[in-house]
Amino acid sequence: MLVSIGRRPVSEGIGAEEAGVRVDQRGFIEVDPNTMLTSRPGVYAIGDCVATPGLAHVAYAEAMVAVEHALGENPTPIEYSGVPWVVYTHPEVAWAGLTEAAAREAGHDVEVHKHAMVGNGRAMILGETDGLVKVVAQRGGRILGFHMVGPWASELMHEGYLAVNWEALPNDVGRLIHAHPSLSEAIGETMITFSGRSLHG
Repeated sequence: MLVSIGRRPVSEGIGAEEAGVRVDQRGFIEVDPNTMLTSRPGVYAIGDCVATPGLAHVAYAEAMVAVEHALGENPTPIEYSGVPWVVYTHPEVAWAGLTEAAAREAGHDVEVHKHAMVGNGRAMILGETDGLVKVVAQRGGRILGFHMVGPWASELMHEGYLAVNWEALPNDVGRLIHAHPSLSEAIGETMITFSGRSLHG
């Protein structure tokens, strides 16, 4: 989406080249990720026309950055490596942050713990015990990635998203109280294992 702020409107449906903005080799409009400004002053681009994750919620966040900048504010740039991803399969798949492989490739000394949904009381009540929670953390440090497969992963993963983006430690999250019986207990129990302890094996 191209949006013009100022006297020269960009008509809906007009091509990027006709709008006078730079386009990369793959056909994406080039923007300053700190502001979402294109090469043409007063013209912003967000969403599917820029080379960022093609997710509606990411486009929404980009729009917020563009609006804040247009209002003369100092927007916080989006940390694209930490955005939430969801695949609406059965069971659902959701994640935020680095995978184990990406964390190792980036030079992190990682510690990884998983917790299966099969022992989760709420999952048993629902009859949906397929899945797991996987947490990737810097050894002795912050959470780098959160991954979940299972019932309502799309809703539950936001605790992991917050942990990744606020650079929380696994013990910080593990000490939080998770309601019982709830699917979120699997997240808490995975975080607890980083302490060398475990509630249910």
